[in-house]
Amino acid sequence: MNGKTIITVLCSTLLMVPSFLFTSCPAFAEVKTFEKGYTYQAREMDSDMSSRVIVRAEVERLLYAELVSYLEEHTEARSFKLSRGDFRYLTSSLVRLEAVSESRDGKYFSMRAKIVTDPLVVVKALDSLRKDFQMSADLKEIGRRVETALIKIDELKNGPASTGTNESIEKQYRLAVDGLNAWILCREGYRLLLSGKDREAIDVLTKAIELQKEERLFYLYRERVFEKNGELQKALDDFNRLVELNPRDESIYLGRAVLEEKRGEIEKAMRDCSRAIKINANYAEAYYQWGRFYEKTGNMPLAINDYHRALEKNPKHSQAPASLALAYQKLGIHDTPIEYYDDIIAHNPKQESAYYRRGVAYGAAGRYDKAIRDYDVVLKMNPRDVRVCLLRSIAYGRLGSYGKALDDYQKALEMDPRDILAYGAFTKAYGGPENDEMAIREFRKIKEIKPVNATEYLYRGIVLWELREYERAAEDFNTVMKLDPKNTKPYLYRGVAYGKLGNYERTVRYCSRAIEINPKESIAYYIRALAYRELRLIRESLQDMKTAAGLGLKAAEDYLASLGFKK
Repeated sequence: MNGKTIITVLCSTLLMVPSFLFTSCPAFAEVKTFEKGYTYQAREMDSDMSSRVIVRAEVERLLYAELVSYLEEHTEARSFKLSRGDFRYLTSSLVRLEAVSESRDGKYFSMRAKIVTDPLVVVKALDSLRKDFQMSADLKEIGRRVETALIKIDELKNGPASTGTNESIEKQYRLAVDGLNAWILCREGYRLLLSGKDREAIDVLTKAIELQKEERLFYLYRERVFEKNGELQKALDDFNRLVELNPRDESIYLGRAVLEEKRGEIEKAMRDCSRAIKINANYAEAYYQWGRFYEKTGNMPLAINDYHRALEKNPKHSQAPASLALAYQKLGIHDTPIEYYDDIIAHNPKQESAYYRRGVAYGAAGRYDKAIRDYDVVLKMNPRDVRVCLLRSIAYGRLGSYGKALDDYQKALEMDPRDILAYGAFTKAYGGPENDEMAIREFRKIKEIKPVNATEYLYRGIVLWELREYERAAEDFNTVMKLDPKNTKPYLYRGVAYGKLGNYERTVRYCSRAIEINPKESIAYYIRALAYRELRLIRESLQDMKTAAGLGLKAAEDYLASLGFKK
């Protein structure tokens, strides 16, 4: 490798676990080289292949142990609270050794190998890896299996039957060597996965399976890669094999159920959940997934029942309370979900989704002031959450605070003005179909207000426009133009309404009027650019889009970037 760093820092993890970034060593990094050799005396039971596998495994063990010792002594890794074995197992997945030389002299096999790496990069990757429970657990298990295979080989070759006269011992020895080779291949497969080489990882894991056809973990690891890459039938084949190997393992049935859901086979998924629960009646996760499948089919009462059972089996289930609350909301029950969200927030005051959902429940129950308080919290955490701006706008409207309602609506329009001419309303991202329906119901109530000033006429016009009552909306916008001729908003919304009706010439006219009033109205340039595009006036469209981007409208910047323009 010509002295270059030999390190793979986590780029993407195995499937549904969080991903890490690959980090390459900078030119000024402090690169360290660790080199070790090992000589192995072959026994009569050994072949060239078994000798090579064993000597490589021993060299790896020595090198990783030396690297770990260095990291513990010279870096912050000493504070990671890992056992020496776990430290070595995790590090071995991040750093790959390079063979320097191999030789054979009669029964003696020798190998020298080295690791060339930047210890600080290793520590950074190791810190991320140790915090990922599933990933680190897998790698620790692989490391332990390699160690166990080496111990088994040592016992067999040094036992009383090591002369090779006992066929049973010889068979056990061959199987032990195959096991060692298979687990080394598995570790290599994981290294490939971490470097984003999924196809190569599948090939290596397949070789491990060929050596150990009864080892369930190899199928499980390979299934995850197949699933990640969308090869669902191959993933299902591996799950079916896992069921054959251990038909009493409830977790395998549940894993297959989730895969079947991805394949659109909900009935099969539900049957597998049932099988898992028959094996283990206290399996909380199976009840939870069963409830999720019922919810997906629209059967909320049964979904609620299974979510309750999941919580009975595991009161600390992380997802069941929120799913239970949402299922109640879908049934039109709003007070009960609030209690669940109260509890979720009490345990985790930073859980944004709980405030959002509780706000929706408060809004549906007509408690708009409390809904607004929850939406305020969400917007402090995520100021660019369009759906919450929209929902808070509706809540303000129901309370008669039309100025604040308009401010929120305008913020949402500026944050996400995509497709506003194609769909009338610039977005329907209220957070799900049930929230869309709630928003429409609220808009229908708001449209009955009796406006007395320009602000109220403007907000009612927007509400009517959202409800696709374009003629009535236009009347309100006209009234605003008369009452407040310097207000750009009625021109913009009326222009968009005409765009919805396919009259892009009028869209251009009204946006141009808004620009005359306020030449820095970025959204006006954006809307007019879309209208010009529909009119096939590409030069004019591009110029307006550039102007909108120059005024800081992110949607315009994104649009230009999609066309290959740079800032």
